[in-house]
Amino acid sequence: MATLPPLVDKALADTGYDLVEAGDDGWARARISGEIEDEIWLRVIPEGTLLALQGVGAAGQIGLLPAGNLPTGAASIGLANSPEALLRALRLLKTLAMHPVGQLSAEVEARLARIPVTERTREVRERIGQDVFRDALMEFWDGRCALSGMALPRELLRASHAKPWAQSSDKEKLDPFNGLLLAVRYDALFDKGFIAFDDEGRLLISPQLDPAVRTFVVLQDTMRLRFVLPGHAAYLCYHRENVARLV
Repeated sequence: MATLPPLVDKALADTGYDLVEAGDDGWARARISGEIEDEIWLRVIPEGTLLALQGVGAAGQIGLLPAGNLPTGAASIGLANSPEALLRALRLLKTLAMHPVGQLSAEVEARLARIPVTERTREVRERIGQDVFRDALMEFWDGRCALSGMALPRELLRASHAKPWAQSSDKEKLDPFNGLLLAVRYDALFDKGFIAFDDEGRLLISPQLDPAVRTFVVLQDTMRLRFVLPGHAAYLCYHRENVARLV
């Protein structure tokens, strides 16, 4: 029966996965600890660790490299070519599995139901939605600012929509790929279009931003997002074209 290297075992344990089975075909199956039923398949090859997933297109969405043949039961496959890439992929997969948009929407409705009917205004719904959205992004970004990488107190981090709430569909409003967890200072600049990000996560600074303000908030041309995934691309593009002040 195939066994996994210690570093892969540790990555599974650190991200809350239980090894279900290590088969003779070289693939091992793992599942998130608890009641989540989504399974993943892992196989170590010289180039890194193959991850096969149940969701169609899921491997590409979280930035895994294109890879080979699928094991039975999987719908997409990708390669994590380093221990860091594997750890990040497992953490993102767990977050997305535990906080699908449908579940986040149900959580919004559950919180809203605890409020008297006469107080359920559009503004209250939006506030609750933003709170639920931030909870998901706190896990997605591991409680660290997506730009600076700093682990800040929760009160100093904001869930910043790339495609604004008012322009988003119900699904887009709660899609973790439509959000960046940003320190308060960066959230305000991103929200008003004074900063944006290209498809590689590189920082774009509006020429309309006063140089003194740029210095005060510590913005440098070399800054970039800690990571950016294919799932972010359409939202970051929308922000550049419809929100950012890049001209």
